[in-house]
Amino acid sequence: MNISKLLSIALLFFVIATASAYAGELPELKVLYVGSERESAYVDFLYGKVAKIEAKSREDFDVSDAAAFDVVLLDWPQGPETREMRKLKSPLGRRDEWKKPTVLLGSAGLNLAVTWKLKGGSGCTCMDPLAYDLREHRIFEAPFKIDRGRMISIPTPADFKSELDDREILVLPLVADRDRRWSAGWCAHARDFEKYPDVEFLCGGVNHQTPTSAGLWRQGNLLHFGFEQSPEEMNESGKLLLLNAIAYISHFTEDRPIAITPSPFAGPVARSRSTLARWLRNPEYRMESCKSLLAPETWAKVSERPDRETMAQWADENSQFLHPYEDQLLEIDDDLLASGVAFDQPEFFDKALADLRSDDAALVGRAQRLLERYVPTGPLGGDSQAWGSWWKENRRFAFASDAGDYRWYIDPLAKKRGTPISEMRGPQRASQRFRDVAVGR
Repeated sequence: MNISKLLSIALLFFVIATASAYAGELPELKVLYVGSERESAYVDFLYGKVAKIEAKSREDFDVSDAAAFDVVLLDWPQGPETREMRKLKSPLGRRDEWKKPTVLLGSAGLNLAVTWKLKGGSGCTCMDPLAYDLREHRIFEAPFKIDRGRMISIPTPADFKSELDDREILVLPLVADRDRRWSAGWCAHARDFEKYPDVEFLCGGVNHQTPTSAGLWRQGNLLHFGFEQSPEEMNESGKLLLLNAIAYISHFTEDRPIAITPSPFAGPVARSRSTLARWLRNPEYRMESCKSLLAPETWAKVSERPDRETMAQWADENSQFLHPYEDQLLEIDDDLLASGVAFDQPEFFDKALADLRSDDAALVGRAQRLLERYVPTGPLGGDSQAWGSWWKENRRFAFASDAGDYRWYIDPLAKKRGTPISEMRGPQRASQRFRDVAVGR
């Protein structure tokens, strides 16, 4: 028997063993549904498929109720109680105290993002039950294989055409009657998801904003299942995908959301630096909208350009030095401009540390201001030795965000495991048992 055949057989046994390990996990899970509106639909669906399924209303739920369960399903639809979003209070308690792997059903992803300042607080309640842009990921393979052969071609949605040239796109219907007018799900803007080690994009959904929006995705121990339909409304693909979502998130017992991301639904939020150029190049955005991003003095510099394209070119050259100030409007950070380095690049620390060690008091003062502004978790004061030691200890675990927060973070899970942040992505952030299964141990 030749080597290639032996390898094929070994691979087959690995696939079978891995699939069996996954398939054996769902019946062992204890699941708690937290909600009121669709309790019977979820309890009836999961009965017999998991080891235990119980339900609590959001009003009666106490954080201690989750202790005996492996996964929580939070069902928190939009309605009269959620209209004043800045006043929302999470039924799961405090963000920093919540440890359970959790599936956020439909608009629960929006509501929790607003109150806990998670990723996903910006997007649209406009998603159809049509999954789009399915990634190559084990959530579509286990414990149940999602049949991609059931994907269909539909004309490219009008709202996608500004970004897609294809006449048709492939989608996976999650309901039997795709032509019916279904309740819209929550899709989150996902342009910057790749920046965040604790976030993984799994698939999008057909919506009325952008093809890059996320319909199914994970942040830390939270799995956002943005499709609004209940199990009784779903077809086989939708039901299996929900079961896979429950099984997948059950493995993320150590991971947590990291970035503090304010939602525009709860008040003014500074936009990311790339927004200005993107809006200027998209004629669907009125000039008044572009103006609303910037402080008046900064807009004056931009608007003196003769047309939108040259204004966008200004943004290409200068946006890296923008920073939110009063009323969350963006303007040039003069300290950052003088340093010549964007705050979210590793070179930012090289420059700041060099300036801290300088004999020039002006350079020292500028470096201290920049570090205080963009690295709030660093050492107190401007001691160059303390900052040098801190950066040496943390540089492998650090990342920056400009999603309203404009700051650096340290990934606690990467640091705990002593693994560089570049290697702590997706399933690698799961518990040890899950990672062992994934590599066939």
